[in-house]
Amino acid sequence: MEYEQDFEVLSDREFIQFIAGNQEVFRKIFDSYHRRLYSFVFSFTKSHHDTEEIIQDTFVTLYTNRENLRDATGIYPYLFVVAKRLLISEFRKKVVRSKYQHYIAFHWSESTTNTQDQLAERELSSTLDNLIAKLPKKEQQVYKLNKLEGMSYQEIAEKCGQSKNTVKNQIIAASKKLRWKLDKIYFLNLLMALTIL
Repeated sequence: MEYEQDFEVLSDREFIQFIAGNQEVFRKIFDSYHRRLYSFVFSFTKSHHDTEEIIQDTFVTLYTNRENLRDATGIYPYLFVVAKRLLISEFRKKVVRSKYQHYIAFHWSESTTNTQDQLAERELSSTLDNLIAKLPKKEQQVYKLNKLEGMSYQEIAEKCGQSKNTVKNQIIAASKKLRWKLDKIYFLNLLMALTIL
């Protein structure tokens, strides 16, 4: 297998200490596997910055979910799988970002003569940003990760240390609140416009 390891990093005693949250043992794990994971991730990203971010998130995920491990032999396979998922997520975000930037560039170049439409788009974007900022912290975080960064429920659950169901419910709740508030705002705007007419 790709993630097969050729040596034992921790003794049984150290593994128990790691599960209990021992920072020195965690550092030992980090030092032991960092270079190998870095080489693997960098071979895909070709970016030191992106690689460092993915590696950091990988080890944070390991530490957050360490109690799910059964023994020391599962540490590197777990790191490897998390790193692969984060790589896929990063590529997906870049694709989404690229498509969005392409859309914006095309759309704005086509509509430069229509100042009213541009202002309406800016107003909607600003309104949505303000409404998201007023959501409860957890809902705000998972909503942004899902809708703006393209992460799946499972990826968000692992990143935030929550269950997939909890993440799904938070995103549904956030979406309902935003939809209700936007409907209310634009209904009032429509009434005002009709009154002026």
